Amino acid sequence: MSNLSWFLILFLTLTLAGSAALFIVTNKYYWGERGTPPATGDERRRLREREIALRAKQFEKSSRNPIKPRKPSFWDNSKED
Repeated sequence: MSNLSWFLILFLTLTLAGSAALFIVTNKYYWGERGTPPATGDERRRLREREIALRAKQFEKSSRNPIKPRKPSFWDNSKED
């Protein structure tokens, strides 16, 4: 066989091996041990309520601890009171 045919065989073999590796990793990630089916209605509602409660806590904390801007002077890098 010529060098070109050996090159094509090697190229196709490596391409198939790479595609198989990508497929296996993707399959394990999305549908393997870590993957879960979509949430049901009750579970979605519970997750949504939890997210809303966490957001409310974030808003509370941000209102109690406002952002302190830097002083306008370039050389003074401390925060304003």
